[in-house]
Amino acid sequence: MNRAQTLDEGRGNTLPFSVDVDYSTLTDEELLRHSLKNPGAFDALMRRHQREFLLRAQSVVKTRDEAEDIVQETFIRMYRFAPKFSSANGTFRAWSITILMNVARTKYQKNARERGIFAKLEDEHFVSLAEVGRSSHDAYLDEDEVKRVLDRVDDSTAEILRLAYLEGLPYDEIALRLGTTAGAVKARVHRAKIAVRNLLGEASV
Repeated sequence: MNRAQTLDEGRGNTLPFSVDVDYSTLTDEELLRHSLKNPGAFDALMRRHQREFLLRAQSVVKTRDEAEDIVQETFIRMYRFAPKFSSANGTFRAWSITILMNVARTKYQKNARERGIFAKLEDEHFVSLAEVGRSSHDAYLDEDEVKRVLDRVDDSTAEILRLAYLEGLPYDEIALRLGTTAGAVKARVHRAKIAVRNLLGEASV
């Protein structure tokens, strides 16, 4: 069984063979849309993001084998839920990284249980996972997404979202304003990101 057939089991239908399309010219969102009918488009999407996803996953679980398991499961979920993806709820990047983070968290906690210890995945792990290779939090949420949910979150979450995304302040400056550390700000921003994603329809993932 080939990879496209394996992935297609999540949808419960049969896809036609790929058409002759130059996938390198398509955006991520376009590739995902094409994958609904052509498995080759999803292969191209996987090749485009596999290395980055591996780096992010390995920053949490540390071993290459576990990271590869996380990335494989992430791609399976992305393929399965591709019909539900809507750019109105956020970018492909934010959607795919949310799935990756959820899979990594599950893997991390499962490993801890199997070792017979209690382990909580700390905020710093998720900050690392979400921002490997990124210099700012802007890579994960955009201003429009924040504005859509600002009046639906608690005051503490709204405060950190305004400072980080609407005012665009760096973590160090936010820390000075709030009388805390940059690490604590990163943790708050990360929790705020999750809250925003949940409100924007993460449940469909």
